[in-house]
Amino acid sequence: MKHLWIYIAIVRVRSIDSFTSPLQAQYSYASIHTAQKHIQKLSTPKQHWRNHAACCLRNSAPNLPTDDVDNNNSTKKRASVQGVDATLVPSIQRIINFAIPAIGIYLCSPLLSTIDTASVGLICGTLQQAALNPAVAITDYSARTMSFLYTGTTNMIASSKQNKSSDEIKDTFLGSLRLAFLVGLGLTTVLLLTSQRLLVPLIGNDSIDDELLRSAWQYVAIRALGMPAAAMIGTSQAACLGLEDNKTPFKIIVIAALLNLVLDIALVGRKLAWLGGTAGAAWATTIAQYFALGLFLRKFTSQADSVEENGTGTVSSTKGLLLGRLNRKTFFRLPCKKTRDGFRQYVIPVTTTQVGRCSTYIAMGHTVSSSLDTVSMAAQQIITSIFYTLIPIGDSCSLAAQSFLPPIVMQDANETRTTSVTKTVKNIYKVAGGLGIFLSVIAALIPLACPLLTSDPAVIASVKKVVPLLLAILSTHGIFCASEGILLGFKDLKFLGRIYAMFFAVIPMLMLRLKYVARAGKTVTLLSVWNVFLGYQAFRITAFASRVLILRRRHAKEVTARINPV
Repeated sequence: MKHLWIYIAIVRVRSIDSFTSPLQAQYSYASIHTAQKHIQKLSTPKQHWRNHAACCLRNSAPNLPTDDVDNNNSTKKRASVQGVDATLVPSIQRIINFAIPAIGIYLCSPLLSTIDTASVGLICGTLQQAALNPAVAITDYSARTMSFLYTGTTNMIASSKQNKSSDEIKDTFLGSLRLAFLVGLGLTTVLLLTSQRLLVPLIGNDSIDDELLRSAWQYVAIRALGMPAAAMIGTSQAACLGLEDNKTPFKIIVIAALLNLVLDIALVGRKLAWLGGTAGAAWATTIAQYFALGLFLRKFTSQADSVEENGTGTVSSTKGLLLGRLNRKTFFRLPCKKTRDGFRQYVIPVTTTQVGRCSTYIAMGHTVSSSLDTVSMAAQQIITSIFYTLIPIGDSCSLAAQSFLPPIVMQDANETRTTSVTKTVKNIYKVAGGLGIFLSVIAALIPLACPLLTSDPAVIASVKKVVPLLLAILSTHGIFCASEGILLGFKDLKFLGRIYAMFFAVIPMLMLRLKYVARAGKTVTLLSVWNVFLGYQAFRITAFASRVLILRRRHAKEVTARINPV
C-alpha cells in the first residue's frame, strides 16, 4: 500500500501542469505529502526504496514545496529560489573533512624531496645536500608547469557532476590521463636535453665544486624519468578531489612516502656513482612515484564493492571508475578533440600562474647559489624543503574552493546563488585562517626538527635565523591559497594570468638585485632573500582578497539587474 501511494504521487506530479481544477491540484498535493510520510516510514532494509522515491519526487517536481523526504539528509533542505540547491553550500566541517586529506594532492613531490634532503644531509653531508638546492629547483618547479592538468581535471569533473552522465565523466577522466602521460613524457625529454646546461647558470657561481654540479645533474636526470608518473598521479588526485574522494590520494601518498624513506635508507649510503648519494635519493623518489601510480590505477580498475552511481546517474565512487575502459590497447593514443578543447582554456592562465610562482623560487635559489656560501645553500635547501612540505596544507583550501564553488557559480543568477557564494567563501576563509594558525605552530617548531635534517651546526644556525620570517609567511599562506582557489572557482583566469605575469617580471628582478648588492661588497644573507619574499606574500594576499571582494559584488549586481531590469 505504501509503494502504491508513492507511485500515485509521482504520476500526479508529472501531470500536474495539465490540471485546470484547483480541486485536482489540491488532491495531487495531498497525494504527494502522503507519499512523503510513507517514504519516511520505510524500514532501514529498504533504504534504496526511500532514496529512489525521494529522488523521483524531487526530479518530478523540483519547484513544489515538498518536505524533507530523507531523514538522513534532514539538515540539507533545498533552497526555494529557481532550483538552486542549498546542499551545495559546504559547512565548515565539510570543508575541513575535504581539505585535510586533500593536502596530499600537492604534498607528493615536496614530501618526497624533503625525505631526499634529510637522507642526503644525514648520510652524505653538507656538500651533496647543497647540490639538491638547484637540482630540486629544476625538477619540482618544472613539474609545476603541468598544473593545468590538475586544475582542469578538478574543475571539469566537479562541474560535470551537475549536468553530465557517469559515462561522460569517465571519458573526461580517461582523456585527462592520456593527456597527462603525453605531457609528462614531453617534460622528461625537455629536462634530459636541457637541465645539464641550466644547472650552471642557475647556480651562477664560477667557483662551484665539480662534485656538487655532478651530483645535482645526476639527481635531475633520474627524477626526469618520473615525470610521466608525476603527471598521471596529479591528474588522478585531481579527479578524486573533483568527485570529493579525498581519502584515496591521502592514503596512497602516505604509502609512497614510506616507500621512499625505506629506499633512501637503502640507496643513499652506497658509493656507486649512479646509485648512491643524490642519485640514490632520486631513484628512491622515482620508484615511489611509479608505485603510487600503480596503486591509483589499481583503484580505478578494480571491481567496485557497491553501486557506482547514485540516484541521479552521476559517479559517486572512484573505485572501479575506469573498469573496462583503461587497458594497454586503448590508452596509448592521442586524446580526443573534446579533451584537448576542455583543457585549452586552462593551459595559458594556469601555466602562467605557476611560472609566476616558480620564477620567484628559482630567483631565490639562484641568488643564494651565486652570492652565498655552501652552508647557506644547504640551509636554503632545508628551508625550502620544509616550506614546500607545509604549503600544501594551505593549498588544500584552494582545492576545496575549486571543488565546491563551480557547482554554485554555474547556477542561474538569483538571490540564493549570491547567498550561497557568500556563505561558501566565508566558510573557506574561516578554515584557511585555522590552517594558518596550525602552520604557525609548526613553523615555530622548525628549530627542533633541524637535527633530523642535517648534522652541521652552522647550517642549523642559519636555518634558525629565518624561522621568524617563515612564521609570518606560513601564518598567512592559508588566506592566500583560499583567495587563489576562489578565483579559480570563479574561473577568473585572465586576472590570475595577468597578475602572475607581472610577478614573473618584478619579483625575480627584486631577488636578483640582492645578487648585485652582494657583488658590490654589501652584506646579503638568507634573511635578505626571505624578507623580499615576505613583501611578495603581503602584496599578493592583498591583491587576491580584493579581487574576491570585487567578484562577489559583481555577482550581487547580476542578481539585482535580473530582478530589476532597466
